[in-house]
Amino acid sequence: MDKRGRVLIPVGERERLGLKAGAEFELMEEKGVLLLKPIIPTPVKVRSKKEDWGKEAFLNAGEATFGE
Repeated sequence: MDKRGRVLIPVGERERLGLKAGAEFELMEEKGVLLLKPIIPTPVKVRSKKEDWGKEAFLNAGEATFGE
């Protein structure tokens, strides 16, 4: 641990666990042992009826996806 209280997680462990820069953790203590548990964001479901999109929703889709 450095002077500012930061702890380094070795790159191999970060890769194995899929941790990215900025990941957040919950810090817990059990019987004198500190545990870091990654906080995994809850996915947000977004739904919309196709009728709600409007006629202009995909007018320029070719340009956006194919550069035409």
